[in-house]
Amino acid sequence: MIIQKKISELTEIDLLSLKDNHIHEGKQIEYKSQLPGKKDKDKKEFLADISSFSNTAGGHIFFGIKEKEGFPNEIIGLENINPDQEILRLENSLRDAISPRLPGVTFEPIPLGNNNYVIAGFIPRSWVAPHMITFNNSSKFFARNSAGKYQLDVMELRTAFTASSTEAEKIKNFHAHRIGRILSDETPIPLQKSARIALHIIPMGAIGKGIHYDLKRFQESKNKHFLAPIDSDFGNNFSFNFNGVTSHIGNLRTNPAASYIQLFRNGVIEAVTMTFCDAEKDPPIIYSQQFEISLVKSLQKYITVFDILEIEEPIFILLSLLDVAGYNLPSPGGGFSHRNNIIPSNELIVPEILLDDRSLPAYEILKPAFDAVWNAGGLPQSPYYDSQGNWTLLKDLTS
Repeated sequence: MIIQKKISELTEIDLLSLKDNHIHEGKQIEYKSQLPGKKDKDKKEFLADISSFSNTAGGHIFFGIKEKEGFPNEIIGLENINPDQEILRLENSLRDAISPRLPGVTFEPIPLGNNNYVIAGFIPRSWVAPHMITFNNSSKFFARNSAGKYQLDVMELRTAFTASSTEAEKIKNFHAHRIGRILSDETPIPLQKSARIALHIIPMGAIGKGIHYDLKRFQESKNKHFLAPIDSDFGNNFSFNFNGVTSHIGNLRTNPAASYIQLFRNGVIEAVTMTFCDAEKDPPIIYSQQFEISLVKSLQKYITVFDILEIEEPIFILLSLLDVAGYNLPSPGGGFSHRNNIIPSNELIVPEILLDDRSLPAYEILKPAFDAVWNAGGLPQSPYYDSQGNWTLLKDLTS
């Protein structure tokens, strides 16, 4: 990328450097002297600009910078605007006019010394491309090259759809491979024999790209607890291994572990636990309240790992319950001997969740996965959410 800083860290000095270094607009950068107007043609132009970045390699757009022959000429900013209101208008324009919804697009106001503002937009490359403009029943696709945006033709569309399907297929194959390794006890940390809960968090584009992140920063005490295994608040037994870094619960000198987390060098997280599966009960049970609370706590921490590594959305979240046939999932107030929620299947591979907004609370992100697990036990949804979708265990997160 031409611009290395996060968009929230850009200043007027960074904008001036674009001019001083003669950074020409093109595939990953565009300058606009004004914000898009409110007419339909202006909105279509804006949607084409933004989607073209997302459908290609991502990039930046700047409102308030005049260009001449593609080079930034004057950085005078936008006069007499409320930047927050204008950003909200831009975000609302994108929300219902592009399909599928664009992940990770952000806008930030950059104050200038003349009291005006430049509004900067960052559009990440989308891994669920191509995105189609649907505004006013349109059905157009745009991409970018060094000359700017252009409309995709039929052959280019076929290539774009194929590439998107290939990325999703790579993730599913990787997940299936990892589940196979867990079932055959070929895990980075030896685990006790029991039913197991596996949580995989996979950034789109991590598989087969040769991506390697520097994981040494997790040696720092301030970062270790983000790699705590499920059902643990601390990153105990932290160590490097061939695939990245790992930590676990338990003393391996005396017993196999009860839970572990593996952070792969490509950014993938694999967290496996048996801590809330009890095979000694009759019937064997999964402590359902602990199950939901622990997964929500852990997902909150693991998303922070992606913040530290500066990994962008979208992210796939995959929950799997392994060797759980015959386990009871007791409802609130039902008691551990309650047998109405017996899981009939040995493996529950919950449909993946595509996360494109990491600001969402973890209990909201995981609700579809929790509902699917309770469906397997014969209930219509998780009993820990009320009729408005509020998670009733929220008060227990800090206890």
